[in-house]
Amino acid sequence: MRLKTFSKGKGTFAALQALAVTIQTAPIEQAAAHIARLQCDALFQGPSAKAMLRKLMAVCLTGAPSYDVFKLDGNGKLPFVAFSTLPGVTCPGAGQCLDFCYSYRAWRFPHSFGRMAQNALLMRHAPHIIRQAFQNLPQAIDLRLYVDGDFSSAADVAFWFDLLNSRPDIRAYGYSKSFNELIAYRGAWPQNYKLNISSGHCHDDDTKAQVLALPITRGEFVALSIGRMVTAEQWNTKPVNDAVRAAGAAAGLPKVFPCPGRCGDCTPKGHACGSAAFKGIAIAIAMH
Repeated sequence: MRLKTFSKGKGTFAALQALAVTIQTAPIEQAAAHIARLQCDALFQGPSAKAMLRKLMAVCLTGAPSYDVFKLDGNGKLPFVAFSTLPGVTCPGAGQCLDFCYSYRAWRFPHSFGRMAQNALLMRHAPHIIRQAFQNLPQAIDLRLYVDGDFSSAADVAFWFDLLNSRPDIRAYGYSKSFNELIAYRGAWPQNYKLNISSGHCHDDDTKAQVLALPITRGEFVALSIGRMVTAEQWNTKPVNDAVRAAGAAAGLPKVFPCPGRCGDCTPKGHACGSAAFKGIAIAIAMH
C-alpha cells in the first residue's frame, strides 16, 4: 500500500490517513476503536469533525449508512451521479499520482472525508448496502464510478461489474490505475462501462498494454504539465488547449483531446470520457 506523504503542519491530514489505513485493512472493531481515539484528540474537536466521527462510529456499530452512498445531485464540475471511497488506501496501482491527487484536498472538509470513509467501510463490511443503493438508482443515469478511490481488489472489480451488468440502463464510466485487478477479472464485461486508464500509475508498459486491450477500455486520461499550474478559469481556453496538445505530442501521444475541465458537455454528443466515439484517443488535462 502506497501512502501520501504530508508536509509538516498537516497533522489533521496525517491522522485522517492513519484512520483510512485502519478502515481499509483492519477488522471493523479496530476501526471503531480508532474513531473513538480521534474523538478525544484535540485535532478533532470542531463541530463538523465531531459530527463526522459520530456518523462514522454509527456506521461501525449499526452497519447502516450515515451519509448517502451515491451523490445524486452532482456539482458544477461533475453533473453526474457519483460514487467515492477513500483515496490512496484503496488504490493498489497508485504511483506518482499520490503527489498531486486532488481527492485529499476534500479532506479539509470533515464530512467529505466521512462520506469516503463510510463507503470504504461498507465495501468491506456491508456490501449489500451498496448493492441495494445501486439498484435503487434512477433509470438511465450517467454514473461516475470512483470519483475518489479505486478498485482495491479483484473482488471489488467483480462486485461492480456484476452490478453494472444487472442495470444495462445505467451509463457508467471511470478512471482507474488498478490494472492488475482489472486484468484478473474473468466474468462478463459490462457493455455500459467505459474505462479511462489514468496517468501517475506504478505499472510497466506491458501491463498497461493489457489494460488498453480490454473491451471496456476507452483510452488514456492523462494529466500533463504545460510548465505552469492552470486555474479553473483558464480551462478550455485556446492558449491552454494548444499547450496541452503540444505537451501531448512531446509525450508521444499522436492525438489528444484537451479536457475542458467540466464533465458533461465537452462535446455536442456528450462527455468524451464516457463515449465510444473517443475510443483510442488520449484525453488530456493540464495539471491544476
